[in-house]
Amino acid sequence: MMLFRECDGSKISRKAITVLLCVLSPIGSLGGFALHESSKFDQERTLFAEYSRKHPLFWNGAKKSHGDCHCERSRKLYAKQSACNDSENEWGVPFSSDLPPLYDSKQRPLPKALPNGGKVTLLGSGPGDPDLLTVAAHRLLTEVAAKENTLVVVDRLVSQEILDLIQAAEIKIARKLPGCADLAQEEIYWWCYQGLNQGRHVIRLKIGDPFVFGRGGEEVLKFREFGVEPTVIPGVSAAFSAPLLGNIPVTHRGVSNQVVMCTGYGREGSSPDLIKYHEEQTIVFLMAVGRLKELCHRLITMAGYPNDTPVAIVERAGCPNQRTVIGDISNIASLAEQHNVKPPSTVVVGKVVRVLIDDDTIDQVVFASPNADRKLDNGQ
Repeated sequence: MMLFRECDGSKISRKAITVLLCVLSPIGSLGGFALHESSKFDQERTLFAEYSRKHPLFWNGAKKSHGDCHCERSRKLYAKQSACNDSENEWGVPFSSDLPPLYDSKQRPLPKALPNGGKVTLLGSGPGDPDLLTVAAHRLLTEVAAKENTLVVVDRLVSQEILDLIQAAEIKIARKLPGCADLAQEEIYWWCYQGLNQGRHVIRLKIGDPFVFGRGGEEVLKFREFGVEPTVIPGVSAAFSAPLLGNIPVTHRGVSNQVVMCTGYGREGSSPDLIKYHEEQTIVFLMAVGRLKELCHRLITMAGYPNDTPVAIVERAGCPNQRTVIGDISNIASLAEQHNVKPPSTVVVGKVVRVLIDDDTIDQVVFASPNADRKLDNGQ
């Protein structure tokens, strides 16, 4: 354990700052302030001076790998050593609310770029198929991202096909595993803050559309706290594109005249309120496959849905390994478990599920990707 007592950060040596900034980063070889250029030293020393005056005591927590987050073990370790530090979370990441602004965050309008050139683009990647990227998104990932001063911070569920498009950029992938969402979000903010402080173009790449259950608005507010106004480029939301790719129209004359979008997880892991059953209504759930059994039970007992209401799960929409699992409210959870359905998945509830899909495919797994046009009975 390394303890650093209160001091004037502006007088710390270059070597000490390098050590201390690594202490503040939980990402080991992936992170920390990259002190590659001597011209950045004074800027980083000033930043650390501000941080050290606000937080006189630092703790070097256990560094985590880029793989599993092992949240429970992390929490136990943090509980034993948290008395040493109140400025970092259990991953050793500084709380974003404690980071000093990189520019006057009260000024309006905020600049699109900081004096050092740092800027942020909040970018939607769509459901996963590179062909469904917007023209602006494709240009950023294939042209702008190739520049030396670009940092791409990526949601964990962005498809590999899209990641493969990014040329010669530094990429950091969020560790948003179950139970670690809030910790991972703070790590994302820390990565973005570091990139901005280094004068880089930070591309915050999010799955689907950033403003549809993607914390996009929260991230805009946080970037404003840092002192910069982000550029926002929308993406194709899975709420509408995933059902289409699974051959399911979310509206159909005489079948469904209204669509409700809902998240499977409310704030702090709570369950969302559900709208009462209406025969001509479609519900599209995002981020719900992990609690499908509970969700279906609540739809039946609290929202009045019949047991035979059709349900489909479109998994990895638009990717070569896309699957569409079809059943009803009474059995879809067991089907999802049987076929090991994983995020990213979009759940569609309502009679529209059966409009374009033949009755003999119900309770089966349908491969409906443009690159894998085949149907397998029971996934075999």
